[in-house]
Amino acid sequence: DSEPPPLLVYKWCQGVNNLENVWDADDSGESVVMMQTQFEKMYEKIDLTLLNRLLRLIVDHNIADYMTAKNNVSVSFKDMMHTNSYGLIRGLQFASFIVQYYGLVLDILVLGLTRASELAGPPQRPNEYLAFADVETEVSHPIRLYTRYIDKVYMLFKFDGEESKDLIQRYLIEHPDPNNENA
Repeated sequence: DSEPPPLLVYKWCQGVNNLENVWDADDSGESVVMMQTQFEKMYEKIDLTLLNRLLRLIVDHNIADYMTAKNNVSVSFKDMMHTNSYGLIRGLQFASFIVQYYGLVLDILVLGLTRASELAGPPQRPNEYLAFADVETEVSHPIRLYTRYIDKVYMLFKFDGEESKDLIQRYLIEHPDPNNENA
């Protein structure tokens, strides 16, 4: 969230070009896949009970209770009333911190703990944005790059021939081709 979008796009393109053998997709079936998706209604789907437990891991429990209690309120306007028990109310004091922290938790869940640690680097020497400490770490997993901008997720995968065939077969088993063009 610290980069403006045009610079973020430039750094993403630079990160893709700096990957090891990213453009060498040969006849053995290797493929490079760029995936873009979105966490739908990320703000509205934050569970306050889970959020409280997660916040207690990093802040004092009284502050965690205060942060979640601010969102667990009744909002009234004229003759309408709404009791919020699920999701964040935007504009409250800790809302931006909560969204960034919850986004970090979602990132770790999407990537897995080991790949997230490899992308971030060790705490003593954290990796630069979209850079790895060494080539072995970079090529050890199909997820080569990952970034999230607020609620949009961008991932770059590189699959070898066997992984590509396996993914295609699994997709065709789940979604059979009615014309049998991809048999």
